[in-house]
Amino acid sequence: MSVDLGTLRFFAEVMKADTDDGLRRGAIRADAEVQTGVRFGTRTLSGEVVAGTDALKAALDRANTNVARQVEAADILIHAMEQILANYTAADMASAEQVATVERTLLDAVKAAEAVYPEPERLPRGLVA
Repeated sequence: MSVDLGTLRFFAEVMKADTDDGLRRGAIRADAEVQTGVRFGTRTLSGEVVAGTDALKAALDRANTNVARQVEAADILIHAMEQILANYTAADMASAEQVATVERTLLDAVKAAEAVYPEPERLPRGLVA
């Protein structure tokens, strides 16, 4: 499996920025605007006004619930992408350490082998020992 970590990192950063700057901030602003909105029919509580108020409240409650769920889902995905990036980075570091260990072992073995059986001196070209 091949993973483009640069693209994944970029996508996670964009999603986090969109969630923080757009969705989360927009939900807070919209909620504040609704709380300070126009109060209509407060002195004339007819059945239509009460029904309209109840329908509006239900719609706003549903919208708030949906936004909260969208923010939570985005946070879960962002966290997962950050964890994937951290895991790949750790795996790359572990692999690099393992490669370095293999290289050290090989170098030590070459040195030990040379100590036991040194490279013969080179004869000038054309001469056979």
